[in-house]
Amino acid sequence: SIYRPEWGVASGSLLDTPEACQDLVDHVAPPDYFSELRHLHNDEFLQQYNVNLARQVAIGSELCLRFEQETKLLRKFVAQVARQDKRIQARELEIKNLEALLETEADMKKATEDRSARLSQELEDMRALFSDLQVSNEHLSQQVATLQEQVSGKEKLKAAFKEFKRQVFKDVLSAWITKGMSEGLRHGVEHGQAQLSLESIELKGLKDAPMDVIMAALYLESDTGNDALQHIRDLRLSSSQLTIPVYPEVSNEHLSQQVATLQEQVSGKEKLKAAFKEFKRYEHNRVEQRCAEMDARLDALSIDFDEELYPYMLTAIACRRLVIGRGLRLAVMK
Repeated sequence: SIYRPEWGVASGSLLDTPEACQDLVDHVAPPDYFSELRHLHNDEFLQQYNVNLARQVAIGSELCLRFEQETKLLRKFVAQVARQDKRIQARELEIKNLEALLETEADMKKATEDRSARLSQELEDMRALFSDLQVSNEHLSQQVATLQEQVSGKEKLKAAFKEFKRQVFKDVLSAWITKGMSEGLRHGVEHGQAQLSLESIELKGLKDAPMDVIMAALYLESDTGNDALQHIRDLRLSSSQLTIPVYPEVSNEHLSQQVATLQEQVSGKEKLKAAFKEFKRYEHNRVEQRCAEMDARLDALSIDFDEELYPYMLTAIACRRLVIGRGLRLAVMK
């Protein structure tokens, strides 16, 4: 027969492949085939025609069934390819999200490391400042001890000076009284013969004397004596109103001012020392608080890394490899 099922073409179609043309030429009916058909009887000719027609109908039905089957397979393959494309897109989106998450975690880790380094630097600076403050505290303590020793020495010197002044005053007063008594006796003996009283002699002798000498002489007399002259009694003052300055009071006041200044300095040093202790305690508490906060943050970050980042890293890597492998297989298949 002229039609061959293996050619894969329907009736009326053109043969556009070299293999089909070569097969047609090889299997074409010989020339005597048509002469045999001319000499057949009508019944045999119709029978042969019906056989060929039935073959064509069967081949056409088979061709339609195969075409429908191939169409269904093609649609199924297209749907499968579409589903695979959707899965690939979903995987790519998930990979992008994981990459963004990894970048975010990396940025957070870098920021945390920078913050940790900054906090460590601040801690080192605080420790250096604390060491400097300790050195300053020791220096101030030494200065306070030195000032206390100086003040103690000044106090001892002041007490010794007071004791020396008291003793010298007693000695000078005793010597002065002794000298006055001896001179009074001598003048009494000398002027006794002239029948002059002791008061007249003393008054005459103190006429041109300075006021402090006259006051000293009056200090030695009794406050209520009746043997003195009237004008001498009118000039007499009570012993409570008289003073004998042995040493100038300026030096004593200057020493008192120095002692008061040193006491104020010592008091200021004590206040500064107390303020420094309070500041040191505050800075120590502040450093401890900052260290505790930094440790808590580092622990929280470590927990986040262990729970949020590390468990998904292997999954992300596996998904990435799976997507790349499927993409390569699809590229090879296409």
